[in-house]
Amino acid sequence: MNQTQMWTCIFVIFLTLQSQCSACRWLGRYGTVSADSLNLFREMSGQYPENVKMHFPGTLYNLIDKAEVEDQVRFLVLTLDHIINLMDASEHMNSAKWNLKKVEYFLEDLQRQSSELKECVAQYQKPLQKESYEIRIKRHFRTLKKILKKEKYSAQAWEQIRRAVRSHLQRMDIIANNAKKRV
Repeated sequence: MNQTQMWTCIFVIFLTLQSQCSACRWLGRYGTVSADSLNLFREMSGQYPENVKMHFPGTLYNLIDKAEVEDQVRFLVLTLDHIINLMDASEHMNSAKWNLKKVEYFLEDLQRQSSELKECVAQYQKPLQKESYEIRIKRHFRTLKKILKKEKYSAQAWEQIRRAVRSHLQRMDIIANNAKKRV
């Protein structure tokens, strides 16, 4: 290998590593944007009712806490997209008495987070098969949708969903913070 080829090879490796790091650099800002999202989420309505209980996939989050950074970021994107899909039902929110403008800003924040993290995921190798966490989180959000439909999008059902989404956002913040330390 001559000197020109060697420098070309080093340059290509440098650019590859730099593009991976810059794509995931946004993970460092995730906490700030996520805090804004949580504030908007809190401002949508009053206090969270304490008597509302909701199943939460805590064991799944414990599993993701121990996963590789790539899987953590994929999980964040997947969960954000499920939350967006669940909450983007303003035509069914009449009973909730929420500030729909705040809901709209909240969803825009989530879409930004998802979009930025998808750029990061694009730098990782694609998994060959569906991971178990993808199936489990999809099943969880399907259950949340069924609760809304079963209770005919009542105010109480929306508060159950709101409580579950808040728990997701808080746990996702922890995962993003841990992933940021490992990048």
